[in-house]
Amino acid sequence: MRKMIRVTLLLILLISITTGCWNRQELNQLSFVMALGIDKHDNQIELSAQVANVGEIGMGSSSERGTSVTNFHVVSPTLYEALRKMTSHAPRELYLSHLRMLVISEELAREGVRDVLDFFMRNEQMRPDYFVAIAKDVQAKEILSTLTPTEKIPANKLYSSLKTSQNLWAPTIAVHVDEFVANLVALGKEPVLTGLKSNGELAVLRKDNKLKMSDAPVGLVFTQLGVFRGDRLVGWLNEQESKGYNYISGNVKSTVGDVLLPDGGEASIHILRTKSKVTAAMKEGKPVFTVKLQVEGDIGEVEGSIDLTKSESIYLLEQVMEKKLKEGLQVAVSKAQKLEADIFGFGEILHRSDPGSWKQMKSDWPSYFVKSEVIVQVDAKLRRTGKVSSSFIEELKKKTKE
Repeated sequence: MRKMIRVTLLLILLISITTGCWNRQELNQLSFVMALGIDKHDNQIELSAQVANVGEIGMGSSSERGTSVTNFHVVSPTLYEALRKMTSHAPRELYLSHLRMLVISEELAREGVRDVLDFFMRNEQMRPDYFVAIAKDVQAKEILSTLTPTEKIPANKLYSSLKTSQNLWAPTIAVHVDEFVANLVALGKEPVLTGLKSNGELAVLRKDNKLKMSDAPVGLVFTQLGVFRGDRLVGWLNEQESKGYNYISGNVKSTVGDVLLPDGGEASIHILRTKSKVTAAMKEGKPVFTVKLQVEGDIGEVEGSIDLTKSESIYLLEQVMEKKLKEGLQVAVSKAQKLEADIFGFGEILHRSDPGSWKQMKSDWPSYFVKSEVIVQVDAKLRRTGKVSSSFIEELKKKTKE
């Protein structure tokens, strides 16, 4: 009897460890979706999927052979139905785990994205490490249909461009879908997304011969930040306002800015480090927020006359930097208050510092945010002037006069 029990237990154990691949799928049975685009189509949605042509990748340029991606488009009432319907066009099952970009049209974003995002948060195939962007002044399907000269898979180009832009250029921000949803449901904070637009003629799949040109007219560029109130897009920040938002939110890792010299000309400043701190207080029943920004940078270029060997010249440039940065932060706050969208998370900060006041204001926080006083303080320091303390341009001017 004991022997039978042991044999039975052994069989159960063996069966349990041999079921790991019960739902396996071979690679030649899958189509890897690299990007999805969602547009409004009457009362329905149009879903576009950019699928990698695995056989074309690594076999020469797309202009020599076929393109490295294929796009499929379907119209349906829901995203879930659209994906299933797309199998009537695609030769294989769509596989979403390698998704890099989700592009939502501006029209759809203005109507609300909660139903769209519900699908993406529920889908068990999808990892939340893809970026979300808004197609500005262009349809999402056109974005996905655009080839790029430097990357065989356009979705990879968009992903790496947005990530690099966030690290080196302050007006953009790379937002994963789970971060966006977290800000969407947070009390006292509204989300933002980077806009993606065309700055020229789009080189779509059927016109891939244009990629042979040295100046290929591929016009996709990340620009500005879209402001949400709830799940609806309500407006855009311009470049200066977008920079101001990222400075306040502590998102600026490195960027470049220019300042005017007192005697004419400009100096370009390479921002190396930033640190932002926001505090909240109540004054006469009104929230008051103080933004303290610390910035360190180097002088990268000088177009004009200034003697950088003098400490007073460096101090003067620091003052000019502080004034310009302060203006940028103030215009960002003013724009957010005009849109009644607390994208900075001031409400969250008030909640942590004064829970009692927040409890009274949270039900109508947008109106309190609009009336809030925001004090901006900037401390800028220049560390290095480069290999030379003064520009050779002044010597050249003297030579030409002589």
